[in-house]
Formats: sequence, C-alpha cells, structure tokens
Amino acid sequence: RQRMRKHFECAIGEGSFGYHRREDRIAKEAALDGFYVIRTSLPADETNTPTEVVRGYKRLAQVERVFRTMKTTHLLVGPIRHWTEPRVRAHIFLCMLAAHVLWHLERRLEP
Repeated sequence: RQRMRKHFECAIGEGSFGYHRREDRIAKEAALDGFYVIRTSLPADETNTPTEVVRGYKRLAQVERVFRTMKTTHLLVGPIRHWTEPRVRAHIFLCMLAAHVLWHLERRLEP
C-alpha cells in the first residue's frame, strides 16, 4: 500500500529469504521529502507565478472545507427539497451567501 517494495531487493530461494536496502533509491526519495508537485495548464506569466499557483491550490482546501461544513456543522442547512431549477439555484445561492458571510465573520473575529 505504501509502495515500499522499491526500496528493498529481495532474494527468495529454496528454504531461504534475504533482502537488502537500496540505499540509492532511499536517498533519492528522501531528497524529495516535504516537496510536492502541482501540474497546471495555466500559461506561465506574471499573474500565474509558481507562488500564485500554489496559493490558488491551497485555497481549494478552504473551498472544500466550506462545502463539507455547509450542510453539517456551521450552517446547519437542511436537505434540498426543491424540484424546480429556479428554486434549486436559489437554495444553492443562499448556501453560498451564508458561507461567504461566515468566511468574513471568521476573518474579522480572528485574534
């Protein structure tokens, strides 16, 4: 599951088992600890610097948190019981508006 096989060389024989660590592969992977790669299709220009791309990616975590908590802990909005498109759109708009207000309140009340 953790794909650790690539770090060991195993020798299985008749009535024997042996292994040794592949130090070169372990060192190569250890050099990348703490780094991650983000691939984007955005053109590289002054608005899409690597720093801005990473910042945008990290903001996605905030958006996912809002969607996760929108119907559960903070907003306690009940399930959708609308069947017409205008009512569903209005319901989603009100949920997003409430999430936006909550975001502003959290920023203002930060210590």
